[in-house]
Amino acid sequence: MASADNPPQAEREEESEFKEMELWEHLAELRARLIRGFVYIVLGVIIGWLVYEPVFDILRRPLAPVLDRENVKIVFNDLKQPFFMKLQVAVVTGLIGAIPCIMGELWGFISPGLTRKERRAFYIVVPLSIFFFLTGIATGYFLLTPIVKFFASYLPDDVELYQAPLEFVLFVSKIILAFGVTFQLPIVLMFLSYVGIVNSRMLIGGWQYAIMGNLLLAALITPTPDAFNMMLLATPLMLLYVVGIFLVKFVERVKARQERAAGHDTS
Repeated sequence: MASADNPPQAEREEESEFKEMELWEHLAELRARLIRGFVYIVLGVIIGWLVYEPVFDILRRPLAPVLDRENVKIVFNDLKQPFFMKLQVAVVTGLIGAIPCIMGELWGFISPGLTRKERRAFYIVVPLSIFFFLTGIATGYFLLTPIVKFFASYLPDDVELYQAPLEFVLFVSKIILAFGVTFQLPIVLMFLSYVGIVNSRMLIGGWQYAIMGNLLLAALITPTPDAFNMMLLATPLMLLYVVGIFLVKFVERVKARQERAAGHDTS
C-alpha cells in the first residue's frame, strides 16, 4: 500500500499533467493578450495615419518661434522623406494612444496571480501611472519651445538653416516619450512602498543619491548631449522625487489604517 508521503505514480502523473495544462492555459492567455496589444497598436497607427495633418501641425508648433526668421526653412532633401515622416508620426501617435489599452491587458494578465494586497495597490497605481505618463508627455511638449530657442540662439544671422522635418519629428518624439517614461518615478516609488521595499524615511535620508541618480538618468535619456536639455529633464525628475515622497507617506498612512483595522478585527 502506498504511504501518504509517497503518493501513487498515477496521482503524481495526474498532478504533473494538471500543472502542464495550467501552464499552457497561461501561455495561451498571454498569446491572446499580446495579439490584442498588437491589434491596439495597429489600430492606433491607422488612426494616427488618418489624423496626420493636425498631429504634424502640433508637433511642428514648437519650431514656430524660429520659422519667422528669414534664414530658417523646412525642406525635404529626399523624395522618400514625406512618406516616412507620415509613417513615423502615425507610429508615435498609435503607440501613445494604445498605451492605456496595453496596460489594461497587462493588468488583466497579472492580476489573478497577485495577492489581495498587491491588487489593491494596482487599483491605485494603474490610473495614476496613465495620468503621470500623459502629464509627462504634455510637460515635454511645452518644454520643446525653450529647447528650440536655445539651439536657435547659436545660429548666426548670415547662415541659413535648412531643417529636415523628419529629423525634427524624431527629436520631438524622443523628448516627449522620455518625459512620459520618467514621469513614472512617483508611481514606482509608491508601489515599492506599498509592497514594503522602500519607505519615506529611506527616501528622505538618501536625497544625495537621488540627485546623482536623477542627473545620471537625465543624461542617459536626453536625446541631445548638452547640459541645458539634461537639466530641463533633471529638474522635473527632482520635483517628481519629492512628489513620490509625499505619495509614499500617503501609502504609509493607508497601510497603518489597514493594519489597525485588521488588529481590531482579530481582537
